[in-house]
Amino acid sequence: MEYEKYIAILKSKFERHFNIDTDIIVFGIKIDMFARFADVRARTFITKNDVIDKYENYEYCYIMKYDNITEEEVCAYGQFLKKVADERIEPGKDHMSTNVTGVMIGNNISSNAKKHIEKYRYSKVYSFYLKGWCDVRLICIGLDNNEVVTNKAGKKVKMVYQSALSE
Repeated sequence: MEYEKYIAILKSKFERHFNIDTDIIVFGIKIDMFARFADVRARTFITKNDVIDKYENYEYCYIMKYDNITEEEVCAYGQFLKKVADERIEPGKDHMSTNVTGVMIGNNISSNAKKHIEKYRYSKVYSFYLKGWCDVRLICIGLDNNEVVTNKAGKKVKMVYQSALSE
């Protein structure tokens, strides 16, 4: 499968629930596609102004293209995702969770890169969970052999990226 076809399929899947930007610069790095989702829920008593409690969930997807995914590129992208989680997320009093999803799309994934992807983990807790938490998902896609490799947090959304390969 070609990159352009795969990214178009992903974009069509994301369009319904995510706001999508293409070709943006974050921390000096060009991101091919950025998708963000916000879910704000509140319980009310009698009127809309009588809010009992409220919570917010977010997801930010950073999608980049690579020729071949190597261990060095995975390490660098992992550091980028950590920086995003540390510096771009500002939890408020109603924040519950944020998922930062980094997607690397390449022709091949080296065996050392696969090991590094599966071991990768990063999460952050805000104010002893009173202001929620953030989890980082790392997903790598090899277009030549239709493989998807994820870290433990990324297994929850692996099927979305796997199904896009078979369309």
